Amino acid sequence: MSKPVRLAKVQDNTASNKVVFEAFLERYAPYILLILIIVLCVLIIALIVAMVSHGNANVTMVESGNYYNHLQDVI
Repeated sequence: MSKPVRLAKVQDNTASNKVVFEAFLERYAPYILLILIIVLCVLIIALIVAMVSHGNANVTMVESGNYYNHLQDVI
């Protein structure tokens, strides 16, 4: 004999996980946002420092022992 099918609603566990996650976000969102803003500022400052420090790098680079800006003196 076959077993009869029960048409009951199945418990959805993803809905309870979503509620827990949303509660976590509502509680810690200001702190997470503050940390992300600080990280963004640090990355922007690091980018500016990298652009400034490497912007004049051709003065200190050498080719065969001669500085690039003095290669005309060699030729």
